[in-house]
Amino acid sequence: MLLSLAASALLAPSATFDDAVVVWHFADLSDSSGRGSSLRMSGAVTPGNSLPEPDAAASRARGGDGSAARLDGGRLDAGQGQGGCLALAGAEMSLCVRLRLDAGVEDTPILSMHGGHEALLYNLFVTDLGRGPAIGFELGTDFDARPLQLSVPLDLVGPTTWHDVIVRFSGARLELWVDGVLVDEEWPLGGLRAGSGIPCLIGAESTGRGVKAGFSGWIDHAALWDCALTDEEILALSGGREEVARREGEILGPHRESMLYWRPRGHNASVGDCMPFSHDGRFHVFCLFDRRHHGSKWGLGAHQWAHVSSTDLRHWERHPMAIAIEEQWEASICTGSVIHDGDAYHAFYATRTPDGAQHLGHAVSEDGISFRKLEPNPFLSAPEGYDPMHLRDPLVFRGEDGLYRLLVTARLTDGRDGCIGQLVSPDLLAWDLADPLLVPGRVTDCPDCFEWGGMWYLLAEFVYWMAPSPQGPWTSPQPDRLDVLYVPKTAPFGPDRRIYVSWLPDGGWGGDMVFRELVRLPDGRLGTRFVPEMMPSEEALRPIDGRLPEAEQGVHLTARLEPAPDGAVTAIRFLGNVPGEPVLSLRLDSGSRSVGISEGGEVLAQIDLVEGLDRATDVTVVLCRDIIDVCIGGTRTLITRHRLGPRSAIEVEAGNRVAAVDWMAAPLSVDG
Repeated sequence: MLLSLAASALLAPSATFDDAVVVWHFADLSDSSGRGSSLRMSGAVTPGNSLPEPDAAASRARGGDGSAARLDGGRLDAGQGQGGCLALAGAEMSLCVRLRLDAGVEDTPILSMHGGHEALLYNLFVTDLGRGPAIGFELGTDFDARPLQLSVPLDLVGPTTWHDVIVRFSGARLELWVDGVLVDEEWPLGGLRAGSGIPCLIGAESTGRGVKAGFSGWIDHAALWDCALTDEEILALSGGREEVARREGEILGPHRESMLYWRPRGHNASVGDCMPFSHDGRFHVFCLFDRRHHGSKWGLGAHQWAHVSSTDLRHWERHPMAIAIEEQWEASICTGSVIHDGDAYHAFYATRTPDGAQHLGHAVSEDGISFRKLEPNPFLSAPEGYDPMHLRDPLVFRGEDGLYRLLVTARLTDGRDGCIGQLVSPDLLAWDLADPLLVPGRVTDCPDCFEWGGMWYLLAEFVYWMAPSPQGPWTSPQPDRLDVLYVPKTAPFGPDRRIYVSWLPDGGWGGDMVFRELVRLPDGRLGTRFVPEMMPSEEALRPIDGRLPEAEQGVHLTARLEPAPDGAVTAIRFLGNVPGEPVLSLRLDSGSRSVGISEGGEVLAQIDLVEGLDRATDVTVVLCRDIIDVCIGGTRTLITRHRLGPRSAIEVEAGNRVAAVDWMAAPLSVDG
């Protein structure tokens, strides 16, 4: 995230230090703020080194003085600071260190008030967190003995270049900025722990059992504040607007235009539940922005609503966070829905609180972009007879009777367990409890209810139901599952189309955004196909003979398969370049009416009750990064991830013979 500023004069870099608790510029060991928290030197430390150009100019552009301390395993000790000022208190703080590590440094403290995890107040360090060396930061609060941790891979930001590392704790958010770029964030609870006599060290940390040192490199300046820095101050400390824009592109890469298989930029960011919505010719996707696969905020999740939109499904606009965590008690902004009524957009969502309970919130917007939360917030907790831990995923729509209906994922306390609860309202403000819409006997997440072609459909979790009206009776078609994706939601696009959006996990809760177009079959049942606007045009397709075209991002393949003898299996094998490497296979079994994707001998994904496999069948396959996405006959889809490398060739076998199949291929650009 690049800092955005109003068109005003930039803050003078040196002014950013005016209200700091301590500032060390390392011309000597004194506190440049004049407040008296000087440093004591131990071991191999050399302050007062004049930096060569252009490093000195870069230092001055960030409020430094062009001089730096050299550390070769030594350390600097500030104790508790003058009057104990470095044992920061309250629910705000900021930290800045400008540094350059020597090559090969993989494990070192940088600036800390540590003392062991249960005593730790703040700790900036470099270590291997499981995927190679990373810059990390830990914050200790009085909410939990475990500190919150932020990080960014060192290779992502550059292991041996100068970095401006800034941490900002602003009550509801904890952020790690490197060179002005937001690289990680957390959402704390509580305030800073009370100090316990631990010293503030540079180039070392007090572990509670001794002192660990090991910093090898340069430190230009370091500072601490007992308040949250402003965006303008972070920008000034990081070299200014142009420098930050350059570094954002280097660290996070370019923004993607296509939303197919999209995820937010960042090393630990992903897409969670998606909430499509359309109005006035524009297709919106609100989605849960997720870090750490729901592991943020001590496992409470800390999702928020991200937002993109398009008028043609090809070109997308990125919008600010639609609904964000603004208070510590908001442990997560969870799944919901958007409806337009009159002159306003209404967003309904669930808020998880630190006790794990879930409540409903309501936000409004005049433009569909900037939302404000309404009071009371939350406006509804679990009614009598409902489990407070299972009131979430609100879906609002207007029923045939003119009343607004709010469906929620719920759990009853009378022994019937899971249900799709229902409330009604004449105005979107006052809600009355109604009988549950459906009691399937288990919790079914993220309901989506809509009318299409005279039939009502209810999607929840993996499955769907059909009914002549929203009040039922609801029946399960066969098959009752669309694709293999979790909690798909839909919205209309144009006069008679519906687009559904979901996400493909990548080892945890959250992953890449996936689009489908709903297909309404002659008997009213639903199917899915690829969205044409997101695929290459027919003019872009070229015939291939076994070898896949080399494409940097993805390959789109299509063919018409002639059926094998009745009951036989058609196997489409995607081969790699390494002899003996496991094969990625798509298997169409006309006998069992199933289609599956296998990696070696392991089935990764499968759909059943697939019609038309005994006839000529159109097959479309997308290979993109570690994703294989398949459409069968224009009505059924399945998708999964594989662990194999790039595929280079196709081999097809039908029954006991090799089928001669004419494949067409085109590059699929998802990073344009």
